[in-house]
Parts: sequence; C-alpha cells; structure tokens
Amino acid sequence: MPRKSRPFLKEPWVTLLSLLVEMAERLFVSLIDKKRMSLMLFNQRMDWKSIIFFSLFFCSVSIQAGLFQITNRTGTCSVACDVLENQVNSNLPEADQSNYLQGMANSSVISQKGLGASYGTNIEFIEVGFTGALGADLGNNSTGDLIGGDVDYNQVRGIGIGGAVSLGLKGSLFGSKFGPFDMSRTSFYGYFLNMDPPDTDGLGGETTSLGFHVQYKIIPEVSLGPGLLSWGGVDFTFGFERASMSLQFIETLNETVSESGATASFTGQATVGADVTTYTIPFELSTNARLFYVFSTFAGLGADLSFGKAKSIATLTGDVSVTGGGTGDAQLDLGTEESPDTFAFRGFIGIQANLTALNTFLLVNKGFTNGTLGLALGVRLAF
Repeated sequence: MPRKSRPFLKEPWVTLLSLLVEMAERLFVSLIDKKRMSLMLFNQRMDWKSIIFFSLFFCSVSIQAGLFQITNRTGTCSVACDVLENQVNSNLPEADQSNYLQGMANSSVISQKGLGASYGTNIEFIEVGFTGALGADLGNNSTGDLIGGDVDYNQVRGIGIGGAVSLGLKGSLFGSKFGPFDMSRTSFYGYFLNMDPPDTDGLGGETTSLGFHVQYKIIPEVSLGPGLLSWGGVDFTFGFERASMSLQFIETLNETVSESGATASFTGQATVGADVTTYTIPFELSTNARLFYVFSTFAGLGADLSFGKAKSIATLTGDVSVTGGGTGDAQLDLGTEESPDTFAFRGFIGIQANLTALNTFLLVNKGFTNGTLGLALGVRLAF
C-alpha cells in the first residue's frame, strides 16, 4: 500500500504536537504487533490521535504478563486454555498491574513539565505561547539506553500526554511590592489546553492540562558583556498542575489454538484503556545563560508533591470454546487503580533559540527517584 503523506499543518501548535508524536512513534513502535500494527503505522501513516492511543495501549496496557486470563476451567480446557492464554499474551512484556497503573500516573505527572513557567527567558512584560509534551516511565531502562537505542521496551510502563496554551505576566505590572517581595523579580504563568477529538474507528479519548506557576528570581541576572553573555541568576518556581487523560479503544479478538487433542478458541470484543488524573505541587530551582542574544541554555532541580489516580479501563465480552467438553471464562486483568509517587525528585535541562521576541525551546526532565522521562517542545513570544 503506498504511503500517505502527512498533511501540511499551518497552526504552529499542531505542528509541534505532530513532531512530539513522531518522537513517541519512534520510541514506542517496537511495542506494537509487528504483523498487524507496523503496516498501519508506517504504510498508512496513522493520524496523530491514533498514534498516541496505540503508543499508550501497546506500551502501557501490554506491560502486563497475563493480561488475558481464562478462569473457571473444566474438562479439556485445562491444557488447551493455557496455550490459548499464552498465544494471546505471548508478546506482552513482564510487569504486574501495579507497575502499569503507577507508571501511567507517574508519566502523567512528568508530562506537565515545561507547559507553564519559562526557564530560558527573563520576561520583561508578557509572554504567550504553546507547548506540547510527552512523559514516559522507562522502568529499568536508563537514559543512556534510550539515547543509544538499546531500550528494553518490555520495561516501559506508561506514557503521558500534555499540551498547553500559556500566558506569562511580569509581577511589576501589578505593583512594585507585595509584602517583602519585589514584584519586578516575580513572574506569573498560567496554562490550559483540552484536546477532545471525535471518536474514530472505535478510538476515543480526551486529555486536559491545567496549571499555574509563580516564579521568583532570588538571585538577579548579571550581564557579562554588551550582548555577549548574560547569566540569568537563580529562579525559584512553585505552583499547581492538573493533568487528566482518558483513552479507550474497542478491539475485536479472534484466536484459535490446538493442544493435547483439544482446540480452544476465543472470539469477542475488548474495550481497553486508562483513565488518569493527577495533581502536583512542584518546587524548582533553575538558572539560565544566554549567548549573543540568540542562544540560551537552562537547567534546574525539581521536587514534586503529587496525588491522584490511574484507573484501568478493561472490559471483555465473548466466549471461550473448547472441543471435547471443556469450558472456561475469559477476562482482562489490568488491576484497579494506583497513585503516582507522592514525593519525586528530578533534574531538567534545556536549550532555547531566540529570534527577537520569538523563542523556541526543548526541555528534558529526568526523574531521580523513579524511571520517568519528560520531553517538552514549545514556541513562545516574549515582550
């Protein structure tokens, strides 16, 4: 089948989201059933919504060993149903239900990083922009494994998706002092974005990002030469972040195996997905440097206080049939619900290109106390 080209995307925020999805496709495509899904992804060039979902489903849902289970067995089902279970689960990585759901929750938390506060720009009055972000719980994989392309995808436990239209305002617009705080050193940021595309081919989903940040410059910036190099000082940032993601897909299943003189088969329909909502209070220290006005780099440390739930969506309809008088009941086991890590520590680093008032940045967050990794790409206008 000839490859369909991706349509031209005029809106900058849609273009950024498309780029992030391309990165997610490269990272998670090895999780997808080679015989069926690879053709869909590479020959048919699925739309971004489908890629996001299948990345989620085959990365997160398939981190179970024994996702598909046959219970209440009788007669010839005993051995044949073992083989049928193995057939369905043969390509599923080894992890338990708690890892799946907690991985989804932790990925949701880190997918919100970079959506609000600006780290590479010392705004003077106002800043507006768009940012798209992805988060993943890499499990036992290291960042070096990811960079070197040596990722054990069986260990990837979940992904999160974030996006935001943001607004930043300099504190001096509201006065010179607020108690002991110098408002000229203060910046306020807010962001929001809801993505709720219509259901397509059994695929439905919605993601929402919402939050605000307050940033205070505890050490002022220093210029080290006329336009040559400037140090942005040290910023302290705190705020509130809420992320929600609900995705589900309806899939028809049809598997048949033969073992020990009996044939076992299952024909039915599965509804699978995840419903994740997290709330985070972040605390960050960061600094930045700018060279020749056109290039900036920034880095920092962060701590997150997080709450919320990741709940599984897993329903299965259909019957197990076994020749020779055997019977059995099929079910999907994704667990019930889990929370993100209550306390998590991370580091972040990024680069930014500055073209007069237009700034484009790339931000990477890496969890120190869990296996999360976050990537954000954004465009902002600062005045």
